[in-house]
Amino acid sequence: MIDDDKKEVARERLLCTRPTFSQSLMVSVGISKLRCTDLVFVNPGLKINGAYYRDVLLSKQLLPVMCEVSG
Repeated sequence: MIDDDKKEVARERLLCTRPTFSQSLMVSVGISKLRCTDLVFVNPGLKINGAYYRDVLLSKQLLPVMCEVSG
């Protein structure tokens, strides 16, 4: 029976805790036929919206490298 099996397991192994929200990491990269950019790490907790993606990730970090590579 299942209840009998639980009695054989140490109590501390039955109870697992973890933070409410798991840690996450957001990374962006530009990839083309010619080459890929370096990884761009987004600061933890930063909310990504269309304006941030366009004005920061694309305009300042990904597109300049791709333009340099493609000439």
